[in-house]
Amino acid sequence: MSKKFRKLAIPMAVALLVQGTLPASILAAELSAKPMNVVETIAAPTQVKVTLEDAIKLVKKNFAVPAAFTEFTSGYNNYNGRQTWSLFWNSKEESGGSFNAQVDVDTGEIIYMNSWNNISPANQGSVPKYTYEEAQVVARSLVEGILGDRLSQLELKPENTQIIPAIDYGYTTYSVQWQRVVNGVPFPSNGVNVQVNAYDGTVTSYSFNWSKETIPSLTGVIVETKARDAFVNHKLLELQYFLSSGVRPLDSKMSDAKKSALLVYQLSNDAFNGMIDAKTGEPIKLNSGEWLQDSSFDAIGGLGGMAKSAAENAITPEEQKEVDNNAKLLSQEKAVESVKKWVEIPEGLTLRSANLGRQGDLDQKQVWSFDWSSEDSAEGYNSVYARVDAATGEVMGFNLYSSTQPPKGADALNRVGAKAVADAFLKEIQPNRLLQVEYLENLDNGQKYPEDQPSHDYRYQRLVNGIPVPGNGFSVTVDRNSKKVIGFDMNFADVNFPSTSVAMSQKQGEDTFLNKRALELKYVQINKNGQLSDILIVYQPKIEYNNTVSNLMDAKTGEFLDWQGKPIKEQPRPYNFTDSSGSFAEEEIKLLGQAGAFGEYENEFRPTENVTVESLLRAMFVAKNGAWSYQGMTDEELLKQAKELGWLKENLSLNDQVSRELHAKLVIRMLQLDKIAQMEELFQAPYEDSEAFNTGSLGYIALTKGLDVMYIEGDKFDPTEKVTREEAAYTLVKSLMANR
Repeated sequence: MSKKFRKLAIPMAVALLVQGTLPASILAAELSAKPMNVVETIAAPTQVKVTLEDAIKLVKKNFAVPAAFTEFTSGYNNYNGRQTWSLFWNSKEESGGSFNAQVDVDTGEIIYMNSWNNISPANQGSVPKYTYEEAQVVARSLVEGILGDRLSQLELKPENTQIIPAIDYGYTTYSVQWQRVVNGVPFPSNGVNVQVNAYDGTVTSYSFNWSKETIPSLTGVIVETKARDAFVNHKLLELQYFLSSGVRPLDSKMSDAKKSALLVYQLSNDAFNGMIDAKTGEPIKLNSGEWLQDSSFDAIGGLGGMAKSAAENAITPEEQKEVDNNAKLLSQEKAVESVKKWVEIPEGLTLRSANLGRQGDLDQKQVWSFDWSSEDSAEGYNSVYARVDAATGEVMGFNLYSSTQPPKGADALNRVGAKAVADAFLKEIQPNRLLQVEYLENLDNGQKYPEDQPSHDYRYQRLVNGIPVPGNGFSVTVDRNSKKVIGFDMNFADVNFPSTSVAMSQKQGEDTFLNKRALELKYVQINKNGQLSDILIVYQPKIEYNNTVSNLMDAKTGEFLDWQGKPIKEQPRPYNFTDSSGSFAEEEIKLLGQAGAFGEYENEFRPTENVTVESLLRAMFVAKNGAWSYQGMTDEELLKQAKELGWLKENLSLNDQVSRELHAKLVIRMLQLDKIAQMEELFQAPYEDSEAFNTGSLGYIALTKGLDVMYIEGDKFDPTEKVTREEAAYTLVKSLMANR
């Protein structure tokens, strides 16, 4: 057992107070605890297996309720057929804090706990003190104490996707999860989730879910090859065009070029995440009001009295381009006329706002937005919202709202009749584009539209080259009683669509996808109108608990993509370096890998290799601001930001190696001690070879010596010596700790 882990034993025992499993019926005599000063009397069933007092004692037996949380209240809930006691402890202190839990009235199971305590400033800004492995031990001890033998029916989910920041502010937690396994088949929505604080090792959250409904046996389950045939025959993987919302509109590389859609293979809308009923071989489709209880995916200032020079007032080419473009746009009055061709603005409504701006999508259109509303609330609230393409005058969308709805009439439109109204409207307003769409009969994941609603919604998806373009097309809402269109939205992005000839064939796409995400059995549970219902056994493309797969695959390369259409392997992720054992900086390397830094060689760190300017700067950004702070940052942006922050003042290439002298400067600038370092008269020579230091470097090197953040053996600094990756990791972590 490591020295670090021995320190964990005492606070873990004190914090968790983990003891044996309590039976479903809890006897007060078996629980020794001081009586509560306040037990709130509330309306609850007169006969319960677990009393409020039992529930309080049960929670305090397994968790440490902070002594400062003296204000106690309780509640009783009956939801989804489950009766629970809700317990709340709160702090009366100004700093705040709360602890709450839920206990099943019938079984005595603790099904939820959440604790929040304000972290003192003295404990903020340090490196995490606990690893995931240590957090897992804490969580397992708790789960064993509460669930006992039931833990044998649970399977620990592999965890290698959680990024833990290199600087912890007391709120970072590890998520340790177990999923239920029945008949050798995982049941992901059933199980336990424990959150453990990375700074102090305390449990901050606990949740437990265990369905009581009958679980199907494996009798009659089709084999995986038949499920794969069904997946293919129903075309659950579909060739589509993907429009990335992740492209930055001001990206200089994209500003003058027309954006392009991506060709992708994606799980189709006809089934829930590619699920196939393992007994019928049919795709899982949901009715209205159903969903799966599945946890897997889851001011302008004045001139100040001074006239500006002609140079300052000169219009740049980019500014002139925007001026020229705006001159071609419709005036507000013309845009309003376009709206009134299709939308009747009720009397009494006043135009409250009119805005011209860029639409936040891929092609960045200039759009007029208008909002009319009623002044007299006694008549019931009414409003009209509309959008108009400022270049073409096309109405891109509108919505009519009234708080007073007439009662359903005998001649109210059914869904078929309302669709005829929607089709007729589209034929008038967009006859040409109507030929470029297909009607979508179902909602997402194959769910049916509800029939008995005040209004009916319809979606029409855009097709290009016969390929769907999700998110593009029309949506129309028809009021059943007035028989009028009260909502309309249009989105037809003006982008390039590559030829489908560059995509792999349907069979190649399916083989590539299913070879990486083979179909596997799992249990899922249907929720009908808020009530837990049938449990099904299904086949679904395997979900890896790492950042390697998604539902979206590049149709040309077979790479899985993220929500921005970028290779998922480029997303920030933690690294478990396999070659750092024995390094003097082993702990620091592990910490930075966990934070998502130094991942240039995947899970190889290469400790003795010389570090480059690029690698060090990226690691500094990750360590200081988190792994997502530099995602997608180009080389030019990296250098620009490093210079703007004052970290880098030298003219260097990103491929240059880092000398010890430069390393000292980068570290001290990151710690914002630059001005002190420049006062060289304050410092004495810290090393024997100080005469070899370049002018202006003494203060920086002396500060690193005083803070003890660089790994230097002997009495010489060797300023021109190249810094290795392990030395860089050591210095970076020690600097973070010194900056507390």
